[in-house]
Amino acid sequence: MNRLAIFIFALALSSCSAGSDHRNVSSLIQSDKASMASLAYELQHEHNAGTFDGLVLVAQKDVVLFKSAYGYADREDSVRNSSAAIIDMGSIAKTFTAAAVLQLAQKEKLQLSDKIGDFYPTAPDEIKPITIAQLLGHSSGLDNFHNESDFELMDKAQAERRILEMPLIAKPGEKIAYSNAAYTLLAAIVEKVSDKPFQDYVHDNLLTPLNLKSTGFYQDQRVSLNNLARGYGGDDQGRTTFEKGLTWALIGAGGMVTSIDDLAIWSAALKNGAMFPAGASNLAFSKANARWLLGSLAQVEISGESIIQMGGSTDYGYTALIQFVPLNKTGMFAVLWVGESNYLTGTLTHGLRHFVPNFSPCILAP
Repeated sequence: MNRLAIFIFALALSSCSAGSDHRNVSSLIQSDKASMASLAYELQHEHNAGTFDGLVLVAQKDVVLFKSAYGYADREDSVRNSSAAIIDMGSIAKTFTAAAVLQLAQKEKLQLSDKIGDFYPTAPDEIKPITIAQLLGHSSGLDNFHNESDFELMDKAQAERRILEMPLIAKPGEKIAYSNAAYTLLAAIVEKVSDKPFQDYVHDNLLTPLNLKSTGFYQDQRVSLNNLARGYGGDDQGRTTFEKGLTWALIGAGGMVTSIDDLAIWSAALKNGAMFPAGASNLAFSKANARWLLGSLAQVEISGESIIQMGGSTDYGYTALIQFVPLNKTGMFAVLWVGESNYLTGTLTHGLRHFVPNFSPCILAP
């Protein structure tokens, strides 16, 4: 993996039906590579058709090749999308939860072989054997949801009780099945081990050291309200998930916002293990099982290439995807997009075929 280059796409889609008065493109950086011209053409076409508003950043290694903003973050107040826009990242928040757990493991505050029973002695017998590694790798046997909605009022004790009382869908380690509940439980375990509120641990040990000033949790007072991109894809048109607030229905599994530049920094940190002690193994890119890495990054096969990715979506029209994709024999690139639907499949195929012949992206939005 020492030949990785990073490409990042970051898109924030506000709507699939914006009127012509909300058409706007700000090209911030564009290299002279033919693939970037092709990508710019495709994105312009989608934007003009009213099917894409958002942000795109493409970087190879440390060089930004393409960076553009499309449409408006706030239509009512005519605020155009820019790199300052702050957007819901969906389940990419799980990579922060995983990093917090793995960081505590590197500091020997816990072990990946530790079991739920070590932290919850009164848990049901079938739940106790589940390991931290199985929670991280979606092989715990826990079902997907412990909540009715992302915004359900729920404290930590309620969340823990619901999760520990959930009937297993498989024996621990027997089946790979995506689980939001597992990541909420991991956040609760971070609190037990660190003796800090989960949000404070993430802020102090991940966001601050990486200088991620535009990244935080819903209703985080450290996040600028002036730069929040509003969603136009859900029922509450022109509002944000940020203002809804965060409870233990979502903590650990989602509930975070970020900017395109911060997410580029975070993607690079996931790749190079910048959140871990110097010289330590990059556990985020270590294998959990055939499908998942420990950093809440999935492994998929696309056009014969092994791709590493993570994605997520919300009901407000925000969707996110990170992809690390092999670039022939010279490295990898990553894709991140934030949007509402899978319409970008064609765009990515056309824009990147100069790099990867017959490239066919797989959109992951758990």
